[in-house]
Amino acid sequence: MRPFILAIAALMAGTAAADDMDVQKITATLPSVDAFSAPEAIENMQEGVVLLDLTMEPSVDPGVSLRDGTGMTMQACAFEPIDAETVSVPTGSNHILMEVRMGSPELHAANILSCDYSAAFITDEDLGHVTRLKGCFLAHATSIPTAVYWVLNPLPAAACGFGD
Repeated sequence: MRPFILAIAALMAGTAAADDMDVQKITATLPSVDAFSAPEAIENMQEGVVLLDLTMEPSVDPGVSLRDGTGMTMQACAFEPIDAETVSVPTGSNHILMEVRMGSPELHAANILSCDYSAAFITDEDLGHVTRLKGCFLAHATSIPTAVYWVLNPLPAAACGFGD
């Protein structure tokens, strides 16, 4: 009986490890240190489940479509979450385009676009901010001439291994 229990435990541990490997963790800061290129984590992204954590410095201004149908710029943001529907991320590369669909707050609570305080970027005109884009998504790639167009669709937090 004991070998059977050990075999079941090993199988369960293998399944948990496989589940962890199925979730790509994409953490990056924009702009990239290399001009005209995306951060390595974005360049190496593959189709599948992605746990995304992007930090965008003030010089990077994503295109934001709000749920009410209007657009906004992050340059005039208040320090708070943004009720975004879609975020167009300027990756830094003309060969990698990225659209992130946020989903509904009720079903996709892990997904958030926010304007966060950052003392490193204080100027005479700005209190200092970075834009954060975080969440759990399903990444799909579409090849277009000379580029790849990534569409990240919202997933519940459980798909990335946290929450209920």
